Amino acid sequence: MKNDLFHITPSGRAGLLFALFAFLVVPSVAGSQWLNIFTSTAIFTLAVAGVAFMYARLGMVSLTQVGLMGVGGWITLRLNHWLDLPFEVSLIASGLTTVVFGWLLALPALRLRGLYLALVTLMAAGGFEIVFATFQFPNGGAGFWGVQTGTGEDFSRPVIAQSDAAYLRFTIVVATLGFLIIELHRRLAPGRAWALIRRSEAAAMSAGVNVTLYKTWAFGISGLMGGLAGALLAGSLGLLDGGTFRASESVMIFALAVVGGANFWLGAVIAASLFRILPALLNNWGLDADLSFVIFGAGLLHAVITAPDGIAGQVMDLSGKLFARVTGAAGREGGTRSAGDGVGSNALSRVLSNFTLTLLQIPVQLSHAVMGSKMQASGLDAPIEVRDVTVRFGGVVALNKVDATFTKPISGIIGPNGAGKTTLMNVISGFVMNTQGAVHADGVTLTNLMPPHRRGHWGLRRSFQKEEIADDLTVGENVLAQVDALPLSRGRKQQEVARALDFVGMTDRVGKAGKDLNSFERRLTDIAKCLVGHPKIIMFDEPAGGMSVEETAILGGLILKIHDYCGAKTLVIDHDVDLISRVCEETLVLDFGERIAFGRTADVLADPKVRAAYLGIEEPAA
Repeated sequence: MKNDLFHITPSGRAGLLFALFAFLVVPSVAGSQWLNIFTSTAIFTLAVAGVAFMYARLGMVSLTQVGLMGVGGWITLRLNHWLDLPFEVSLIASGLTTVVFGWLLALPALRLRGLYLALVTLMAAGGFEIVFATFQFPNGGAGFWGVQTGTGEDFSRPVIAQSDAAYLRFTIVVATLGFLIIELHRRLAPGRAWALIRRSEAAAMSAGVNVTLYKTWAFGISGLMGGLAGALLAGSLGLLDGGTFRASESVMIFALAVVGGANFWLGAVIAASLFRILPALLNNWGLDADLSFVIFGAGLLHAVITAPDGIAGQVMDLSGKLFARVTGAAGREGGTRSAGDGVGSNALSRVLSNFTLTLLQIPVQLSHAVMGSKMQASGLDAPIEVRDVTVRFGGVVALNKVDATFTKPISGIIGPNGAGKTTLMNVISGFVMNTQGAVHADGVTLTNLMPPHRRGHWGLRRSFQKEEIADDLTVGENVLAQVDALPLSRGRKQQEVARALDFVGMTDRVGKAGKDLNSFERRLTDIAKCLVGHPKIIMFDEPAGGMSVEETAILGGLILKIHDYCGAKTLVIDHDVDLISRVCEETLVLDFGERIAFGRTADVLADPKVRAAYLGIEEPAA
């Protein structure tokens, strides 16, 4: 796997060229009115980036961004008028303050998603609007609130950006840095963790991802973008008004982020241009600026129905086709990237890459240390002991005092539908709390390791009935995400990934996007994820589901080799009795949540109770 930390995608190139054009050309040719409009556009580009980032990376709708802009503007004005601090200091302070507000907004996100999360964040935006309308902004008056009616002329801009043209350039630089912060996170461990969380929080936790940490982290970054945008807006206008930060504006910029294309840098630029430049153009043409809302609505319908990647996605598609037609190239890269596209091959790039990776891994390592998790020796020689495990869902007993000691390298768990097989696997992996009993392995009580990602750190791996592969990550990135939270060097992690992909025969697909994999390739990637990071226990939940006979035979061969490969004990749930009899030395049979047989697989499958319960074969009466 090559390092592609500094690789520039076509969308990135388009965004950087646009920023360069705006930096060099626009300030020289625009009049005073349009300088202010373009500055406002650059500011809202940064705000939109924070909203689009949340939606694209985590699938979460945050409708508080304009309110956070108001907080950032309030802090900047207060520090400027009260302490006369340099603008750059006030800018940083505003960003850090809204990071904290973002963390607070993350609290409901730990339990809510979709519409409910959107409503909670919208109510928060409404709360900000009420506060701003009640207390107003500190526009230069005396006292803590500092409210007075003024012109804003006494506001201190950056020393290097006193004129409107210079301030536009300053704003473009700050906005570009904001984009780079987001993109850097996307390409490193946080981005991979966010992709897993968006795909499935359960799968992310089973990969050792601290979902609480990474959700909070994402809200903090979005808050940072809002705070910086608000501070820049205060610097542009010199004063602010509570009416600027209405909750409805947050809804608008989210809708425009979708219209512009949340997955692309260019999408944020398009969204902000529609928000600030389009109304100005309509006014100049003698039309009502409110017509822009009609255009926004039509654009949103267009995006939802025919353009899920927004206007930016269509632009990138068109440019890719034109480029292919002119040069004869095959297809376009679009907004994706492959693992072989790295450009950081020189010494300086490697040093910068490793330094940046180290900085961004600090919160992960601190969380890892706080949880008390540490890497263990490879493999598991001790048995897996399931002791009197009982699970009740209200009045329903899903597992009733299930007891088994798995000693063989590969063990099976079978039973009819609803027997409690997956429930037992969920108890072992931490997604279902047992009412009584415990699971022990290697001197550790697994059922005491909570939250579930701690079991991933300990060495527990599992797959799910549906292959949980993040579509927007490559094969290599999906596997690498499994070991991001472990205290291994970057080189060691990449070696682990390469070795695991070679084991399952996916080396030649390392740079293939998850969305482009067929079901068998996704299952092989799932297996590779389970093999990295010194696993102790690997659990497969119906790995052969939907597979052909030939594919099932390949899967069986891989499972048989796992113990020799990494020393882990393997538990397999499957309805394919031929697969179970081929790979499992011992098997536990469940029926209605109770153990009805356990022992050598051949003996278990010949048991009359098992044949009656699982195979549907009634033994003749004696």
